[in-house]
Amino acid sequence: MPIFIGDTRNHRIQVFDLDGTFLRKWGSQGSGDGQFQYPSRVFASGGEVFVCDDENFRIQVFDLEGVFQRKWGSYGTGNGQFIYANGITVFAAEVFVTDDGNNRIQVFDLDGTFLRKWGSYGTGDGQLKAPNENDIYKGEIFVADESNHRIQVFDLDGTFLRKWGSYGTGDGKFNYPYGISVFKDEVFTTEIYNYRVQVFDLEGTFLRKWGSYGTGDGKFDQPQGIRATSKEVFVVDRLNSRLQVFDLEGTFLRKWGSYGTGDGKFRYPIGCDIPAGKIQYLPIMGVG
Repeated sequence: MPIFIGDTRNHRIQVFDLDGTFLRKWGSQGSGDGQFQYPSRVFASGGEVFVCDDENFRIQVFDLEGVFQRKWGSYGTGNGQFIYANGITVFAAEVFVTDDGNNRIQVFDLDGTFLRKWGSYGTGDGQLKAPNENDIYKGEIFVADESNHRIQVFDLDGTFLRKWGSYGTGDGKFNYPYGISVFKDEVFTTEIYNYRVQVFDLEGTFLRKWGSYGTGDGKFDQPQGIRATSKEVFVVDRLNSRLQVFDLEGTFLRKWGSYGTGDGKFRYPIGCDIPAGKIQYLPIMGVG
């Protein structure tokens, strides 16, 4: 099972197995099909990889080997346009894109046809300030509302349901939440400037946390992308140019990556995803 990582300042996607062995890569800097200008978030679904191509203000879609399939989007405020697409989830043949600079969520079909949108700049319920990653679970979309220092939850048509969080360093507070991943009734979040992962139940009750500033194992410098699976949590540790893996309680397990341009090296990566989103680990016959 591979993991896809947006290697942002190398303008490419890198693919690894879950132990960190390099498998393949694609992309280079530019505006042509299959080229990138700071790719950030990735989402793998249905044998395809959807990429937020940040400063080309578009979504690009590839097969799992990196062959270009299609694209949509341009710079602007109209339907189907973006000012930094900063989060993406595919669910039930629809693509949910967080449009950071336009402070909204846009929804498309799989070919990029605009369907609907919600959100505007502000602090009220359903309003957003520089939203980032989103994830969908049990028919609800969870959004990291970064500059409002909170999580907001909507139904898939954009109706506001609930929220939690405010600015601060205490449990349940945020200092620019960025990444979000929901699995097994738990919401895993990253924060740029509290340098940690926090975990909540679906209603926003704080459960646990881990991480602090630094370069050692289990420490972070601007953690961003996150993906929780049935046994492990994968965190993109952006300014340390690496990926760290933990168990669900936050115990450090392994890591890979360092700053550079070679295979398996990164320059400030942002997003990650695993096909089908959340893998299931199977028991070994005769064990347990």
